[in-house]
Amino acid sequence: MTGGTGAADDPGCSGCAGCDATTPWAELAAEMRRIKLATELSYGKLAQRTHYSRSSWERFLNQKQLPTRVAVEEFAAAAGTDPGPLLRRLERSLAHETAARAAAAAAHEGVRGGEPGLVPAVPAPRQESDPLGLGRPLGLLAAGALVGGGLVTVLNRAARGRKGL
Repeated sequence: MTGGTGAADDPGCSGCAGCDATTPWAELAAEMRRIKLATELSYGKLAQRTHYSRSSWERFLNQKQLPTRVAVEEFAAAAGTDPGPLLRRLERSLAHETAARAAAAAAHEGVRGGEPGLVPAVPAPRQESDPLGLGRPLGLLAAGALVGGGLVTVLNRAARGRKGL
C-alpha cells in the first residue's frame, strides 16, 4: 500500500485517497523530511551513517516504502534526534496500513461472497498450482536445463555423424 489507502467515508481514517487530511504515513515522511532538511543531511550522508542505501532513504522519505523500525531508529541517530516521536508515528502508520488492508480484504470478501461491497483496491493474487512451493523461477530453470540438454545431445550426435563414429 502506498501513500494512503482506505475510504473517505471511513470514520477511523485519518486521511487516505480521497480524504483532505494526511495519513500517519504521510505525517511520518513529512517529519523525517523536515528533520533531514534541518540537519542538512543528504541521502548520501544518511546512507553513510546508516545501514540503508541512498535509494532506500529516497523511498522512505518520499512515501514510496514504509520504513522499518530499525530504519527510523538509525535515521534518528544519524540526525541526532530523539527517535520516540518518529517511532510513535511509525506505529500509527503501521496500524493504519493494517486497518486499510483489513478493510480492503473485507470489501473483497463481500464481493466474492455475492454480497454488495466495494471493489478491492488491489486484486487478489492469482492462485497457481505449486504443490512443492518451488515457484515459477525454478520451473523456468528446469525447462531451460531440458532444452539445453537436448541441444547438447543433438550437437553431439551431429558431430559423431560427421566423424563417422
